[in-house]
Amino acid sequence: MSLTLSTKRPRSSFHIARPASEQQSLIGSVAALPWVVAGCLASTAAYVVINNPGDGNGGLASCPIRALTGRWCPGCGITRATHHLFRGNIAQALSFNALVPAILAALSLLWVTWLTVVTGRGVPTFIRRISPAAYVSAALILAGFTVMRNLSGAVLLRGG
Repeated sequence: MSLTLSTKRPRSSFHIARPASEQQSLIGSVAALPWVVAGCLASTAAYVVINNPGDGNGGLASCPIRALTGRWCPGCGITRATHHLFRGNIAQALSFNALVPAILAALSLLWVTWLTVVTGRGVPTFIRRISPAAYVSAALILAGFTVMRNLSGAVLLRGG
């Protein structure tokens, strides 16, 4: 009886890194898409830093959820908060949306994960180690924040 090692990759290779010989180049591949999105976000961020969206002349649309429902979503105030955060006005940024640092950090981690997956490096180890309870906790915090900022007396949570 002889034992042979299979060189076939497992079917579910979502989180398994590919060998360097199988990794795609960034140019002309699907791996370029995260960089295109990053460029668009960077140019949008630069526009938001230069043009204050809170002065009425920023040229940016208001929150579509708030426009449709009249309720504050968890992202309401993020544009104004980002403007103040990038200008170093942390207290002012937090007054527009208390979750802006956590939301921007989560979006950054999501982008890094996307980039590593599409370039064949697999899901980063630190992402795989996040427990399901952490995701549930984050969702509950987001839901609680949304409910609280829509209560009649929660003017401080509404972003100015």
